[in-house]
Amino acid sequence: MMIHVMRDGQQFGPYTLEDLNAYLAQGSLLATDQAWWEGAPSWVPMNQVPGVQLPGIDQPQPVAVEMTPEAAAVVSPEVAVAEGGSSAGLVSALAGKKKILIIAGSSVGVAAFAGVILFVWPGLLKDDGGGDPSNSQASSQTGGNAGGGTFGEVVEPIFKKSNCYDCHSSSGGKVRSKLDLDKPESIKDKIDTFVEKLESTDPDEVMPPPDDGMKLNPDEIAKVKAWIAGGAKF
Repeated sequence: MMIHVMRDGQQFGPYTLEDLNAYLAQGSLLATDQAWWEGAPSWVPMNQVPGVQLPGIDQPQPVAVEMTPEAAAVVSPEVAVAEGGSSAGLVSALAGKKKILIIAGSSVGVAAFAGVILFVWPGLLKDDGGGDPSNSQASSQTGGNAGGGTFGEVVEPIFKKSNCYDCHSSSGGKVRSKLDLDKPESIKDKIDTFVEKLESTDPDEVMPPPDDGMKLNPDEIAKVKAWIAGGAKF
């Protein structure tokens, strides 16, 4: 299952459940973020994602439960085997043992939660080839990493395809607006204006300019946003 994430109207992902839990633990993704996956009826709080592990949530504690010998047979069928499989032997073996400790382990809790989700949303696992969330432009990420990996892995290929390096590369002999895409420190100085320039509808402000390069599509812009949100790694 691939999971998309939305924060303040910006969308990231999709991520695997393993990656999602890892980035929640790191703090790259937040418990307050919204999530959507194929088959979900709408964006939901992060704690409603099947199998999600939110940091700071205490694990269930052991609970002592009164059990009759007959009920204990369901929990401990090996006792019946020890007594030759007879119900009389089972009752005898369990006589005087009125309490058992049921430990609600994390894996059991996750499995139960997933069962409830599947019951409420029977179409969760149905692959109908569609299922794009409304008002969504969910984007894919390189390797499923939060932030889309490093600049060289994701952002650089996009900028090269759009001819950004023709005007912003010291190795190419031209550095406009003091932005040199060959130097991380130059990129970091201008990073606050990246999204504004990429999404601008003003022909005098949009980057790359209409006459000099190819405008980024929404999926590519989403990857740049995700890279910035993930810490702008190089």
